[in-house]
Amino acid sequence: MASGHSGKDVEINSIDSESKHMHSDSSQAADARLDKRGIPLVPQPTSDPLDPLNWSLWLKILVLLQVSLLAFLALFSASLIVSTHKPPELEAYLGYKLTPNHQTPAFQPLSKSLHKDLTETAYVTSVFIAFVGASSLFWNPIANVYGRRPIYIISISIAIATSAASGASSTYGELIAFRALNGFFGGVALGLGSATVTDLFFEHERGFYMGIYTLSLITGGHIAPIAGGYIVKNTLTWHWCFYIPAIITAFMLPLFVFTVPETLYSHSADRVQRPYGSWMENMTMRGKAHSTRSLKLIDFFRPIQMLMYPSVLLPTLYYSVSFGYGSILFIITSANIFLKVYKYKPYQTGVLLGVPLTVGSVLGELVAGGLSDWISEKRALARSGVRKPEDRLLALFPAIVLLPLGIIIEGVCLTHKLHAIGTGFGIAIASFGLQIATTVVYTYTAECYRQQAAEIGSLLNFGRQIFGFCVGFYAVKLGTEVGFQSAWITFAFINFALSLPVLALIFVGEKWRHAMGQPGFHRDL
Repeated sequence: MASGHSGKDVEINSIDSESKHMHSDSSQAADARLDKRGIPLVPQPTSDPLDPLNWSLWLKILVLLQVSLLAFLALFSASLIVSTHKPPELEAYLGYKLTPNHQTPAFQPLSKSLHKDLTETAYVTSVFIAFVGASSLFWNPIANVYGRRPIYIISISIAIATSAASGASSTYGELIAFRALNGFFGGVALGLGSATVTDLFFEHERGFYMGIYTLSLITGGHIAPIAGGYIVKNTLTWHWCFYIPAIITAFMLPLFVFTVPETLYSHSADRVQRPYGSWMENMTMRGKAHSTRSLKLIDFFRPIQMLMYPSVLLPTLYYSVSFGYGSILFIITSANIFLKVYKYKPYQTGVLLGVPLTVGSVLGELVAGGLSDWISEKRALARSGVRKPEDRLLALFPAIVLLPLGIIIEGVCLTHKLHAIGTGFGIAIASFGLQIATTVVYTYTAECYRQQAAEIGSLLNFGRQIFGFCVGFYAVKLGTEVGFQSAWITFAFINFALSLPVLALIFVGEKWRHAMGQPGFHRDL
């Protein structure tokens, strides 16, 4: 495999370390390598061609795209059958009993096939979401010792089998069990992906490439309603909602095995030896990726330990709520509300929901990653090359305004039965803001604590999945009781309120980080 220093705007130069101030996490060696603007690279790459920071750009992109596709498939699989509860409050709001044609794509046929009521059938999706949230808490500590590559390969293999088994299930118990296993194995990339991006790219380019990953992650759940609606329209059975992800993932497995090397690599000054001695050892996974490390029970509780740091806790809370109200809220309420307001069939609901969500995410990412990197680089130049993670939070301002604004617009349009274009416009604006928030939060937290990127990825994944899981239990009920306009405005203000502490980090985040110091674990990464 080709090697050589790469990455967007990177070139190799040497300068005396005293001529430039460097980020606190960067190398203090006499000769520092610079980007093309003359700012020291962070982290400093080694001279080892197996160092992922030294890989050719095409190889980095190949790895990034495959990990991103795995993250896409995880939420795509979760949302392809969108399950919603059918509480009495909703039927009271609608004014009549819900019929099979009133359900979200493929959900009612599933309920009928399993001989279960709609509430019990909803657990098919709920259990998947819950196990996706918990999966990274288990797998990421193992990946920090034995490497990312074996964890990905194992999880992909079992995810294929459990997704196919879900489609072939004939009883409720079988389906619940296989969906739980599929979430546990299929959701690995949702927690480990951000750490993989951190392994591959320098700080000054990380916003752009992290954005590719987060865009894939989010749009999986956004495109799924469109596909699910047309599965129903074209008379495919609910089984195909599980077979399709299994088939796509099966095509990925051999490509992943033969083209994705191990990315775990130590850049600590006191590293005893490099993880692998050759490309062959890397690809054949001989031994642990980090031979001086061992797995300890405390490693599984490290994500909880990271919550003591405000630069992790506050963005995690904000992002979890942002995802819940900027994506999940629309997905779980759209089918029944769009039926009442617009008399939409399932496939029409899928289009009105999926298209604005996807378009908003894509347009948001055109702004998010590049803007974040540009702000970080410009402000670093003004400080003679000193980068500060808090600079990236300046790119969050559009999200703070647009995400709650989009939620409010949809609530107003639904309450007053305005044209569907207005509803779609509100969804797209919220999705635009959510994408910016996602990329900025992932990039900022990883830049604050690069060596703990896996733990932070676990927290963000857990918070997103669990809060999104909870939204389904109260959103529709609150909307039917107080009106959807009032309920949606309430959600918007909760989201806005949680953004304020994150903005405060722009002014006090650096001070707090220095006062608390770096975590005492993973210093050898």
